Amino acid sequence: MSGGAMYDDSSYEDASDALLSLATRAAGLAGGPVTIEDDASELITYSPGQENSDDARIATILSRRVPDRYRTLLRTEHLDERLAGSSGPFYADLRGAGILPRAIMPIRAGDTAIGSIWAIVPSSPSPEQRAALEESAALLAPLLARQAERRLAADARRTAAVRALLRGGDEAVETARELPLGPGPLAVVAVRPLPSAPAPGTGSYEGPYDGRYDVAYGIPYDGPYYGPCAGQGGPPGDPLRRALADLDRRLSAFQPGGLSAEIDRVGYAVVPVGDEQRLLRAVGELPGAAAGVGRTVPGPGRLGRSRADAELVVRLLSRLGTTRERTAHIRDVQLDALLMRTVDLAVEAGHDPLGALAELEAYDRRRGTALLDSVDRYLAAGEDARLAARQLHVHPNTLRYRLRRAQEITGLDLSDPGAAFDIRLRLRMRALRLP
Repeated sequence: MSGGAMYDDSSYEDASDALLSLATRAAGLAGGPVTIEDDASELITYSPGQENSDDARIATILSRRVPDRYRTLLRTEHLDERLAGSSGPFYADLRGAGILPRAIMPIRAGDTAIGSIWAIVPSSPSPEQRAALEESAALLAPLLARQAERRLAADARRTAAVRALLRGGDEAVETARELPLGPGPLAVVAVRPLPSAPAPGTGSYEGPYDGRYDVAYGIPYDGPYYGPCAGQGGPPGDPLRRALADLDRRLSAFQPGGLSAEIDRVGYAVVPVGDEQRLLRAVGELPGAAAGVGRTVPGPGRLGRSRADAELVVRLLSRLGTTRERTAHIRDVQLDALLMRTVDLAVEAGHDPLGALAELEAYDRRRGTALLDSVDRYLAAGEDARLAARQLHVHPNTLRYRLRRAQEITGLDLSDPGAAFDIRLRLRMRALRLP
């Protein structure tokens, strides 16, 4: 099967024209410019013309989704809740936030919210405008539902292809022949939300969520934009979905021809690589997510190695949280990644990687002291007690007392270079322990 047949998007063309026509018609009936969004605030299409517009509409069109700053406002104003619970249009006066008023109409397929119409209007909609919005939503619903079904089918095929590529070997080589994917060099990027990212389901999604879904991106579309659709059971507002969509947009601009998908709650992108530094810059810092870049491999048959690298990096960055950069290449974090694997093995075997320092950590916890942190700062300062004391905001004699107590408790000699190296290594492993 050729790549063109596998990812033929021509089936969207009729829907694209119909949706654009309906958006234009809805704008005329409502008396103001219209945007049509899916249930994850991704832009589907919009009516032509920017008259009577505002920054929120323009930013949504340019980014092809509602920017995060406006999504936050929607939650603050409880508009997401109103959308989830409404079957008819309602009015939102947001002029206090610098946004023109909107008439908002949910689009539903049965009991499930699948999108919404946002029309800029000067005042609460008249009965005629309400009827026009309800009619528009009824006409849009089957088109959005069919488009979502076709998109889900295409996404499922892409997800299966990405799974095969990530396994590497002959299967990846054969799969690559059927894709619009360069023969190499290639690399894998893995993405995972950081623990501080918003919880899944912060949008208006009301369908089931069982923690399993695969969403694929990676094929640019021409014409009015159709936001990506969630796969099996996935809430459209999920931070991983949004991070992966953001990554895909960046990578498409960096190097066309890649593929990305969400698999087992991790986002993956297989990317042609010409320049690794450019790739890292393209990935950049994804809001609320960590991104790991695996080694560049000569062809699809060795993508399994790049995937293992990317997964290791993203696990490391997720564990470190905000204590370091959120995007890294495997070569830049190899030592920490090796230490993390050592820590995991030690924990699995029932050992504490801190060794004798575990006793000092327990002492601090019981007494409310800071002996272990004082040892850490002293060694990090090159064993300069005055410098370390200034950094700790204590007198040098106080620090020296803490160091003596630490040596008494652990039996470790800080003046021994071998012992000092062992302590520093274990202190680094301390940051990489499982929570």
